[in-house]
Amino acid sequence: MAKQEQKELAENLDSISLRESHKERRRLTGKKKFKFEIGTIAASEKLLDQMEKTRKVMLERDRTPDGSFISFVWKSFARHCLCDWGDVSQEEKDNNNKALKSGEQLFSSYKHTKYPTICILTEADRSQTGIGLSEEFSEG
Repeated sequence: MAKQEQKELAENLDSISLRESHKERRRLTGKKKFKFEIGTIAASEKLLDQMEKTRKVMLERDRTPDGSFISFVWKSFARHCLCDWGDVSQEEKDNNNKALKSGEQLFSSYKHTKYPTICILTEADRSQTGIGLSEEFSEG
């Protein structure tokens, strides 16, 4: 992902959301650390737009964030960091498990009945983990 997208992520992501992903990780495993280095977290502009749209709808309806797109993104991120690769083929899961040892990139995808599918990619050098909508990953 581009440096500008990283900058926008840093400006736009709410630190509460990041804390929520850490809480979810601890809730699921009782562990305080991820299973691999995640590097810098980057999000695509389309993903950030979708998160902002969801946040505005929640504020208008005075709803809690449980079950929101934002919650789905951070829970998916926590799953990725716990080596739960989501809705990818068994071959891709096997490749990811091997990549944990060999140092290749890690890819996961998560589907939801209500929201767009998101994909998460951790670079081979573990310097960055990018989150985006699945359509952006297939665009190239």
